[in-house]
Amino acid sequence: MVSYTQEIPDKVVNENAQFWISTNNVFRVADRWAILNDIHVRRTNFMADPNFYFLRVGGQYYLNSNVRLAGGYAHLWLTTTGDWDAYQNENRIYQQLSISKRYEKMNALFRIRMEQRFFNNVQDGQSLNNDFFVNRFRFLVSAGFPFKQGGSTELIVANEIHLNFGKEVVFNTFNQNRFTIGIKHKINNNWKVDCGYMMVYQQLAAGNVYNLNHTLRLFFYGSFDFRKNKNLPFNEVRHGEE
Repeated sequence: MVSYTQEIPDKVVNENAQFWISTNNVFRVADRWAILNDIHVRRTNFMADPNFYFLRVGGQYYLNSNVRLAGGYAHLWLTTTGDWDAYQNENRIYQQLSISKRYEKMNALFRIRMEQRFFNNVQDGQSLNNDFFVNRFRFLVSAGFPFKQGGSTELIVANEIHLNFGKEVVFNTFNQNRFTIGIKHKINNNWKVDCGYMMVYQQLAAGNVYNLNHTLRLFFYGSFDFRKNKNLPFNEVRHGEE
């Protein structure tokens, strides 16, 4: 009888404080179509050091006022050092379905997003030509609770789980979980802002290494209507998103 023993590595949890600011815009260009654009900046050691810069563009199709399909492209520049020559580049294609509903005392949002992520590492300003590919599913559930009916301020609570799959994924099918709680406020007819706390628990590719990020979020949501008939409603439920 042969016995096999393998040393199990210790679990490592790296705890970080981060700050994340973004603008998330919808440009309604037709009754059925809108253009999407997000710009994100995340800092680590709260605000002291850069973490990533992220740009996303896409198109959105309205099946009806509550159900939307979207897809597009995104690019992420990620660093652990702050040195531009050492940033990891990620090209991302995404597709999503979002369903929202307004109730008397709650605004609800459910979103499924699938992402195809292409990574490439850079050293001394040169590509290492070590591209690898990962698929990811994301499931978001978010709810807003207005402080008063018809009011401009609400409490938001959201949770999103990310799951990896594909041949490059060995130890971390679970990618991360994001829990958010905060306050969202309507500034005017075009802009809303949410500010709150996000806890990100992320498993890295090694399998035994995790990041626990305590993040202050400041997200701005822009809604711009370029349709000829502006009498049609355009007031999407959007909170807890990225």
